[in-house]
This record gives sequence, structure tokens and C-alpha cells, in this order.
Amino acid sequence: MAKTSIAFAGIAAGLVLALASCTNPYDPAQRAVGGGLLGAGAGAAIGGAVAGGHGAALGAAIGGATGAVTGAATTPPPPPPPSAYYGSPGGYGQPAQGYGYPPSGYAQPAPGYGYPPSGYAQPAPGYGYPPSGYAQPAPGYGYPPSGYGQPAPGYGYPPGPPQSY
Repeated sequence: MAKTSIAFAGIAAGLVLALASCTNPYDPAQRAVGGGLLGAGAGAAIGGAVAGGHGAALGAAIGGATGAVTGAATTPPPPPPPSAYYGSPGGYGQPAQGYGYPPSGYAQPAPGYGYPPSGYAQPAPGYGYPPSGYAQPAPGYGYPPSGYGQPAPGYGYPPGPPQSY
């Protein structure tokens, strides 16, 4: 019996929360209905605990009326429409002075500023790619010669066990 009432109370609380999220907080009629329901529930619980069955009915009536008046009286004003924030509908307003694209017929930037000219010449000596056709590296540099012999004594793999066939 206790598990059934706990499950019923959980489902009821979930439904109340789900329906409470579907209201418009800027509508006085919806706030009056919501306040009346909450006030009636709280008044019935308090009246029933204090005076019994008739007290629950009286508490629900008083709490419902008080909750409805309070809910309607505490309705906040709605926010201003979005056009007050973003300018004309369908797009953004004009950028502030000094921002955005330059006007047509804009003069070229001063020398040394802006994009570099196209068609670069060869890089300065010592920079860029090395010339093609490199010769062999200096002695002691580069890859070691191919065809290694045996490693020096003390280096390499240790001798393995004798093989038996």
C-alpha cells in the first residue's frame, strides 16, 4: 500500500511540474489560475490539519481566492519586442560609425601598409629553397656507407645458443 501511494505521489508531482512549465508567465489569467490552484491546495492542507473536514473545504476556498488575486496582481510586464534590440526585422542594423566596410572609392593605403604587391621576385640570397643538384655531403656527414661488416667488439646482439637440428 505504501509503495502504491509513493508512486502515485511521484507521478502526480511530475505531472504538476510538467504542466507548470507550459504557462505564460506574462499572462495575468494564467497566473491567477495557477495561484488559485496552489492556494486552494495549500489552504485545504492547512485547514484539514487544523479543523478537520469542514476546515479543509473552508481553507481551500480561502486559499484559492487569495492565490488567484495574488497571482494576477504579481504578473510582471512582458519584455519589449525584439525589434527594440536588433533594429529592423529581418536583419541587423547599420554598424556604428567607423566600423564595417569602407565606402566605395576608398584610397589606397599608405606605402608599407596593406597587402604586399603580387609577383614576388626571387628571395634574398641565403633564403628560400636550396639550389638543385647538390653534391655529396662533406666527409663525416650524411648517411653512413652501405654494407656494414660485423659490429665492434662488445656491441650488437649477444651470441645465441648453439643451434641444433
